[in-house]
Amino acid sequence: MRIVYQSKILLGGLMVCLLFSCKVSEIPSVQLEDLPEKYEVDSSEEVSQSSVASINWENYFDDPHLKALIQIALENNQDNLKTLEKIKIARANLGIARGGLLPEIDGIAGAMSRRFGEYTMDGVGNTDSNLSPTVPEDKLIPDPYRDFIIGAQFSWEIDVWGKLKNRKRAAFERYLASEEMANYIKTWLIGEVVTHYYQLIALDEELRILESNIALQENAVNLSKDLKESGKENQLAVDQFEALMLNSKALLIERQRQLRTTELHLTRLLGKYAMEHQRTTLDDTFDASELAELGLPAELLRNRPDIRIAERELIASKADVNAARAAFFPSLNLYGMAGYNAFDFGKLFFSPASMVYQIGAGLTAPIFNRNRIRMEMETAKASQKIAYLDYEQTVFKSYLEILNLINEFKTYDEQLQLKSYEVEVQKRSVENSNVMFRVGYADYLEVLNAQSRALQSEIELIAIKKEQLQTNVRLYVALGGGWM
Repeated sequence: MRIVYQSKILLGGLMVCLLFSCKVSEIPSVQLEDLPEKYEVDSSEEVSQSSVASINWENYFDDPHLKALIQIALENNQDNLKTLEKIKIARANLGIARGGLLPEIDGIAGAMSRRFGEYTMDGVGNTDSNLSPTVPEDKLIPDPYRDFIIGAQFSWEIDVWGKLKNRKRAAFERYLASEEMANYIKTWLIGEVVTHYYQLIALDEELRILESNIALQENAVNLSKDLKESGKENQLAVDQFEALMLNSKALLIERQRQLRTTELHLTRLLGKYAMEHQRTTLDDTFDASELAELGLPAELLRNRPDIRIAERELIASKADVNAARAAFFPSLNLYGMAGYNAFDFGKLFFSPASMVYQIGAGLTAPIFNRNRIRMEMETAKASQKIAYLDYEQTVFKSYLEILNLINEFKTYDEQLQLKSYEVEVQKRSVENSNVMFRVGYADYLEVLNAQSRALQSEIELIAIKKEQLQTNVRLYVALGGGWM
């Protein structure tokens, strides 16, 4: 009676502890502020329901040489391949979480031999049992004792409170996030390849212009030397023309160095040792067409892998909180085994009397480790809040990023038009100054200034074209890469 009374007290204390343990404050639901209905474009422009964000890279970029490089990078870049392996890890973790909902079944087989001491309880008991006249010959306990067993055992935690289900949900969302991470890495990789490709063709154009200007400057040096010999110019004019030519040659070497460096960076992105990168010209690549239809902000941002990753992590963190909350409740476990057990191997399979089984259930609940579980709960709640803030921050930054790129893309059109006019004027001034210098109506300083400004304006025009092309690349990346 005393044992029963103590058991009732213990059970009552257990239930009180459980009631206090389960009092966990609810996490308030969080809502994102509504995005603007459209981007800040001119009021005359229509906002389409369709979006350039849905265009795949194969359709976004037209250059066949560029497409070939992108394909090589996707197949060989180590960062991209490592991300694909991380997807396998996430898939394996999902399989582990799913397995937690199913009973764990293990096969067992074993054999042992043991001699009990004569002055032990087992030794005396075995000897006494063998002396009993009721024990048949085939059931006498051998000395040393042998034990053979074969069968299966299982254990199964019944997911009453949804703890295992929420763990599976968290693993599933993180698996989806890993797939989105793969898209994010692919988008980043494509953007880097295209950016370096445009850098190469811009440097090609700069080298062409520098070589052309160096040829003109060499002619100017020779002309100044001829005029000096005829007494129409002095050594100062010759030195100034030669200095300008040497400066252009130094710029040529600098651009050649930058070209080689860019080629090596592109090679690293491709993941192959091949150093030759076929490419087209800047004029063939450059397209000054208007910005494509953007679509609604909410639709655009939904296509971005980084936002999808943040969203998946937010859902997973909520499942983590629910799983941590369920840890306060008691766990119901079923367990058992079935098989054959005998001390005579010959009777292990062929004797029904060797069959054994066991089945049972158990209830476990936290009592003294309640504080540890509470701390795990607080950690899960804080992680969920961080995931929400990450999601909110990613959406906000993404919206501003796209807005800034739209502004850059549109202003480059105006800047490019003005700079193109400037280049034409500067080229005309070079021609006029050279003619006037030959007939003595202009001095060498005017020719030098005209050549310097013309060269600078042409390089600036190339830089603007390159920046607009790369802005188009950044817009592709900002819109998510077209992975649907």
